[in-house]
Amino acid sequence: MTKKKDERDSIVPRSIDLRQHRRRTERDLIIGGAVILFVVGGGLVWHFYGFPAAVAGWGCMLGGVLLAGLLYLLLKLMETLGNSG
Repeated sequence: MTKKKDERDSIVPRSIDLRQHRRRTERDLIIGGAVILFVVGGGLVWHFYGFPAAVAGWGCMLGGVLLAGLLYLLLKLMETLGNSG
């Protein structure tokens, strides 16, 4: 005979690693924002101003993303050094 599953088992939440969830959500939001920025923003520039302007726009957006990424890495390094001491 198989044992019936108790109704309370489905109500009790399983343990969730909130730090891992935050990291995954943060990563997904950053990737989604970058995709929207490049696809929608670049597409609108291409539509209204043409391909050469879209290429220039993508270059500018890439430069901005790289600067933001460097700032993020610098802050992460500072956080790591601050937590180690």
